[in-house]
Amino acid sequence: MKPLKSLLFLIVVFGILTLIAWATPKGGIKLFNDWKIKFPTLSSIFNDSTIKYADISSIIKKNELTSDSLQLNDSLLSIDSLNVDSLVNVVQQLEFPDSQRTALLPFFKNIQRNEGLIRVLHYGDSQIEGDRITGFIRNRFQGRFGGSGAGLVPIVEVNDLSGAISIDNTGEWKRYTLFGKIDKTIKHKKYGVMLSFSRFAPVFNDSIPNDSIIYEASANIKKAGAAYGNCYNFSEIKLLYGNNKKPVMAELYDGDKLLGFETLLAGQDFNIATWKLTSVPKELTLKFSGKDSPDIYGIAFDSNKGLAFDNIPLRGSSGTDFSRGDLNLLKKMYEQLNVKLLIFEFGVNVVPNVQEDYTFYENWIYSQLSTLKRIHPDMGIIVIGLSDMSQKTENGYESYPNIEKIRTAQKKAAFRANCAFWDFYQAMGGKNSMPSWVNADPPMAAKDYTHLSPRGAKITAEMLYNALVSEYNRFKISNTETKK
Repeated sequence: MKPLKSLLFLIVVFGILTLIAWATPKGGIKLFNDWKIKFPTLSSIFNDSTIKYADISSIIKKNELTSDSLQLNDSLLSIDSLNVDSLVNVVQQLEFPDSQRTALLPFFKNIQRNEGLIRVLHYGDSQIEGDRITGFIRNRFQGRFGGSGAGLVPIVEVNDLSGAISIDNTGEWKRYTLFGKIDKTIKHKKYGVMLSFSRFAPVFNDSIPNDSIIYEASANIKKAGAAYGNCYNFSEIKLLYGNNKKPVMAELYDGDKLLGFETLLAGQDFNIATWKLTSVPKELTLKFSGKDSPDIYGIAFDSNKGLAFDNIPLRGSSGTDFSRGDLNLLKKMYEQLNVKLLIFEFGVNVVPNVQEDYTFYENWIYSQLSTLKRIHPDMGIIVIGLSDMSQKTENGYESYPNIEKIRTAQKKAAFRANCAFWDFYQAMGGKNSMPSWVNADPPMAAKDYTHLSPRGAKITAEMLYNALVSEYNRFKISNTETKK
């Protein structure tokens, strides 16, 4: 081919490719399901494709220095004696809708009085599974304000993830949830405080259990390998149950030694069966026997005073499921469990479905928060904004374009409902910070560019704890000045 023809051929090919690049939308052309045709866009061809990732070195340094200076480990249960307040280094402050910062007053007043057991519920999506974030905050708060134990956990381990307590089950256990894929055989909305319950007998609904069949099951309880030692230091075991048609015997054993038994009475009402312990055996077994199974809403490992801190992950949830349950039951459980703080951490499941406007999500979240405040007014709520998340583009991993819109919707909903807000996205370093967390040494996030690693969860928890303690210090100073 002659040079002129070769040049003309190249110009035509380049022109065709340019036309295709111009016509191809960002993100590609969707064919069906998740199949797309992608082609470099003109902007990616002619613009500087270098992605600027957030510098997070100062975030790591500040938080790991604080932790190292406290020498945080299982033996450290009296952090107050080290004057921890002087070591607080706040990376991201809590934000409030009002100048009086009233959203957390119920919680602060109760921990200052230090009377009885105060409960904190940490709800979230898969970002908090395996007691991530919650475990570190629990350990720090219990060391700072008193209390011990893992708090409330499901009696059946979820998604094969051990949290603060390890539980192995025998029997025909099945878990039912108010979120995700809902089992249509459940004809009621009584899912309880964890938005789920478990049973070891079939669901009978309007039918009567067969008196000739005895159902048996057990839960073997021991310390989780990765949990803080304080999780397995408790003085009470509470079984939250209800909605059984026949009485059920529940027995607590240390090996072959019977420590105590409770008859789980028949009825639809919510009840708590309690076993008090003077010491905690290496392993415990809770055995059940009866002609039915109660709906077991959870099992709590608590002390009789201080703080109980519950990790409640709802994998796949966007935080919009609370109002679909039985609110009278939820109200009763919050009251009896003495809940004074609720941490609301959702958002990662909203991100992949990119929208231009998130007013609808703001309204959904506001509806949930206002419902929770209405059924239990004497409770503070902190909304944790979603973290940064990355998607792979032609230039590399970049923040989803809707992250800040979702974060803003969450913040607006929180302020409308008079809740505190903590900006996780900003605390991480803002736009394009997730790749920096993934590529840190050692890594602070997983290769899915969404979930935190144990190290990342620890640093996040440290930042959130410091923000809360800083706000509590402000409350104490204000209270002291008011009394003068």
